[in-house]
Amino acid sequence: MSLLPRHVAVVSESKSVSADDLSPVAAALQKQVSRDFGPIWGVNGTVDSFARLEDVPVDYWPVILEDDIKDPTAAGYHTDKNGQPFSLVLADEGWALTTSHETLEMLADPFGNRTVAGSPPQQAPPSIRKLKRVLYLVEVCDPCEDESCSYSVNGVTLSDFITPHYYDPTEQTSVRYSFRGKIKSPHQVLNNGYISFGDPISGNWYQIEVASNKASLVNLGKLDATGKSLREQIDLKTRQNRKSQGYRIKSKPLAMTAKAGAAAGNSLRQSGEGRAKMLHEVIKTLKA
Repeated sequence: MSLLPRHVAVVSESKSVSADDLSPVAAALQKQVSRDFGPIWGVNGTVDSFARLEDVPVDYWPVILEDDIKDPTAAGYHTDKNGQPFSLVLADEGWALTTSHETLEMLADPFGNRTVAGSPPQQAPPSIRKLKRVLYLVEVCDPCEDESCSYSVNGVTLSDFITPHYYDPTEQTSVRYSFRGKIKSPHQVLNNGYISFGDPISGNWYQIEVASNKASLVNLGKLDATGKSLREQIDLKTRQNRKSQGYRIKSKPLAMTAKAGAAAGNSLRQSGEGRAKMLHEVIKTLKA
């Protein structure tokens, strides 16, 4: 595991998500990173919530919740003028799940250019499967990003993720390709997920996208290696291509739901009420 820690800051600039809502989600994310994700990916990472963007230390990578991102294709991964990563997340009903997705992908590949060579995905059409080698962009949540693959940490719904074995050359028994085990073989894409890969000879990039349990090939074209990172370019193209599907955007903004400010952290807060009451009683006896 890397000795130099990577720090992620979760910040809300949304009127619908308060600091009280953010704290339990950040705590769940920290547990996910230290218990589940970090040991598998060799990442030493921290996740903390902050009341304001101005409070975030300069060596933290922020994930920022916004009520309105204007164009939804502007959400997701970006780099600032110093080349440091940050992510924008729309404060809708699924903001905790999306924040987990962005946090894990940022920790695995903060600068958006990490690739792994391998054979083409088996779900690709014959014209692509005949390629000898392709380059996979390391996107640890995209192949299993459907909400049915998510799992609960501290009562908060967080994203599933692939393991490094996902890039193995051959399928093996007793090997876990995703944390929850729903991916059964290398390079497999589950329903509502996708995987991005490039042809190193032609320079063309593609995606295998699975919708309604049917795989299809998306041609992303050539990417400009001299400009933004691979992930930033692919993330933008993905959101543009899937904009009509409401990609990673729930049907209702959080402000219109019955539990606007407490949607993600409410279950954790309720479960802690009994223990908090007990501790307050103990503290009173100590002060007596």
